[in-house]
Order: sequence, then structure tokens, then C-alpha cells
Amino acid sequence: MIKPFKVLVVEDEVLTAKSLKLDIEDLGVKVLGPVAKGENSVDIALKENPDLILMDIRLSGSMNGVEAAQQILLKKKIPIVFMTGFALKDIKDQAQKLNPIDYLEKPVDINRIKQIIEALKTNL
Repeated sequence: MIKPFKVLVVEDEVLTAKSLKLDIEDLGVKVLGPVAKGENSVDIALKENPDLILMDIRLSGSMNGVEAAQQILLKKKIPIVFMTGFALKDIKDQAQKLNPIDYLEKPVDINRIKQIIEALKTNL
């Protein structure tokens, strides 16, 4: 049996999260979440072991997306794509230090996400 490709969507903007979830499901991919808080994303990522994490940088809760990604990457090497509508240089620099697959400005291009998912699927 082939293991389904899983994407964890970490996004606190409800409409953006729902749109991403539906667009990714249309690709035949299992979507975990969406999750709005960084703390919750760490728990889910470590438990569910997704193949890809789409991580918004600004999240509700006490932990931002970069901090959540750091916590996840300390324990598991899961590919991460950062997404943001607020591209401050210092935050972008912090995110880039984690070697993400990509850093996408919002609104996110679903075709770019599709390319990333297809590339990761071929490397499984």
C-alpha cells in the first residue's frame, strides 16, 4: 500500500487556510490542519510526520512560524515552505537560516506549491 503524501498547513487567516486546504486536496494530497497556532503545529508535525509543511510566519498564539519550524527541525527533518504577507528583512533572514524549500509571498501561487509537492513526491 502506498503511503499518502501529507501536507501540514499552518495558517491563521481562515480564508487563506481554507483555500489552501481545498487547492491542495484537489492535487490528491492529504491535508493535515489547517492549524492556526505555532505550538499546535509542532505537536501535529511531530506526531503525524508530514511530507511537507506550509508554514505562515505570523501566527496566532505565542510562537511564530519561524520559532515553530525551529522546534520541529530540532527533532525531524521535514521540508518547510514559509509563507508570508509581511516580508520584513530580519524575519526573512531568520527563516532562510532554516533552509526552507521556498519562501513565498502571499497571495501564494498554488502552481508553485504544486511544483514543490510533485518534486517531493518523486524523491520519496
